[in-house]
Amino acid sequence: MTLQEYTLAFPIWVEFGTGSTGNLGELVAAQGWENPLIVTDQGIIDAGLLEDVTASLTAAGIDYATYDGVEPNPTTAMVNEATAAIESEGCDAIVAVGGGSSIDVGKGASLLATNPGTVADYEVTCAADVSAAPIENHPLPLATVPTTAGTGSEVDYWAVITDEDREFKMALGQSPQHPGGPYLGAELSVVDPALTESLPPRQTAATGFDAFSHALENHVSAACPPIVKPMTEHVLGLVPEALPRAYEDGAMDARERMLFGSHVAGFCENFAGFGAIHSLAETTGGMYPSIPHGEAIAAYTPAVMRYNIEAVPERYAEVAAAMGVDTAGRSTREAALASVDAVERLIDRVDLPSSLRELGVAESDLPEIATNSLDTIEIHDNPRPADADDLFEIATDAY
Repeated sequence: MTLQEYTLAFPIWVEFGTGSTGNLGELVAAQGWENPLIVTDQGIIDAGLLEDVTASLTAAGIDYATYDGVEPNPTTAMVNEATAAIESEGCDAIVAVGGGSSIDVGKGASLLATNPGTVADYEVTCAADVSAAPIENHPLPLATVPTTAGTGSEVDYWAVITDEDREFKMALGQSPQHPGGPYLGAELSVVDPALTESLPPRQTAATGFDAFSHALENHVSAACPPIVKPMTEHVLGLVPEALPRAYEDGAMDARERMLFGSHVAGFCENFAGFGAIHSLAETTGGMYPSIPHGEAIAAYTPAVMRYNIEAVPERYAEVAAAMGVDTAGRSTREAALASVDAVERLIDRVDLPSSLRELGVAESDLPEIATNSLDTIEIHDNPRPADADDLFEIATDAY
């Protein structure tokens, strides 16, 4: 066989479109769910974004309870609180409304509601952990309603939860290991660009660049199957055009394109791996919870690209072409290096931090960040092998 073999499983019902939140209640009712727990954060409530969600549920005759204790870089404590709310309120499903944090807490709570043990019992650090299928029982049914164009968590099989004791972001994840098998993720997702309209510029930039980084790392990943590349290339071309407009004036057509790009990248995450960008950024976020994830991603991205180009220049040349860089007459390496320049221009265009120093990371913490990043699942699919010394050099470059 000349093409790489792959297995694809995607059991999630998706409705994408402006105003699609109005369909949520009917979708929930059709599933037979009668009393879901809404998992969200206070910011979503204050912004009025929950109103259309609850109105749709009420119109369909669906009762619901609410857990609104989610905060950025969610912790095991938040998952435990949401799980307790499921039990105390007698909930039979979850509706997670928000960015990646709310959706990840929803995933964690859906897992613990039907499976024994603690969040840490389901941590995965390599592909073998995922294949071992630690999730034995189907998690509690989950619907996702994203309000940011960033994580793609609404349609992926992953969650990232901070272990407070270790100050470390754990990865949870499981795709269906056989037809009909349990997985960590939604049964249905309503993806409504209207819910991103009020997102402030700084969050628009950070979450949007996170979406870009997903497509970037998926495209160059050592585990990228052929079916994913056309989709990652589409996102790599879409974001540099749409994100600056969404950031600068909040244009609705740009927000629609960004949420679509984020959504497609989230789909790709299920079949292609990440790499050193997410490994280092997740580790940094565990040690510095106040740093927005997308900003940490931006600080590391150019340095990781420079490191990886030595191994897969042809992949980064494809990135440059997808981003609209004129690569005619350039060598593969020259085109690959041009992709770094293009990414740095995008970071600058939307005023994201370009260094760890800007984020307040202490230089003395770089060795620990490098060492701890080896414990993340993301590092295993980096296209160029990296040990602690290599990751320290990358972090130093990003500083």
